[in-house]
Amino acid sequence: MPTRNELLADHFLKAAGVAAVYVDDAGAIGTVDVVGINAPSGWLLLCCARGKQTGIATKAAARVAAGADQAAALAALRSVAADCGVGLTPHQAVIQRALAAVETVNERIADLQKTGGMRDMNDEFKQARKAGTFVRYHDFLHAKKMAMLEAIARRR
Repeated sequence: MPTRNELLADHFLKAAGVAAVYVDDAGAIGTVDVVGINAPSGWLLLCCARGKQTGIATKAAARVAAGADQAAALAALRSVAADCGVGLTPHQAVIQRALAAVETVNERIADLQKTGGMRDMNDEFKQARKAGTFVRYHDFLHAKKMAMLEAIARRR
């Protein structure tokens, strides 16, 4: 079961709309319009600029000989991306960046807690609880963190 931080990182990636291309273990090339923190087993997932994934995947698939293995398909994909000026970032690196964004949000909340800045948020929770929107403070805080991550994703 994923941790709350992993759930937040997954939410951040989806809010940011991170796209990717992949090569599966059979050498097939495909695309993912929006990645999360998990990828199917056997996939080599490379993230790229949104909107570029289909073009480079299609061109790379055309370059790969029938029956090519994963390494050959990956080489073709990297070559096409370079030719098209599209940067590819390993999925794991993107996950680490998402976790760093989560850590930034967690630190911001901790700073607010230390400095008394949670007063407005606590009042908002009390109003939401009266309205029946939230029962647990932990869930409310998680929703606030998700909103903060969405704001960071929009700025990118």
